[in-house]
Amino acid sequence: IEGLPSDVTVGEPFTFQVTGDLPLVDTTHSVTFEVTVTPVSETEIQGEGVTTVRRSDYGINIPNVRGVANVTDEVELRIAFTAMAVDSSTEAS
Repeated sequence: IEGLPSDVTVGEPFTFQVTGDLPLVDTTHSVTFEVTVTPVSETEIQGEGVTTVRRSDYGINIPNVRGVANVTDEVELRIAFTAMAVDSSTEAS
């Protein structure tokens, strides 16, 4: 994780990068997601991470079939998330 701000404000989005291994079809490559997070409250955040991968890097080839739309090699991956703090006093021991 790179680029996390030292301070955040509820309602103000911030951006950082998350790099990790993405395994697909028996192949793994390092990818970096550009993540934008908005603190909704003191206990909740919402965000989205975006990266682009190439099918060919993972050995995924789409046949070129007449009459079927061409598919590009680059694929955009998006993940939307919501995270909420858990009240540790209500967790089971």
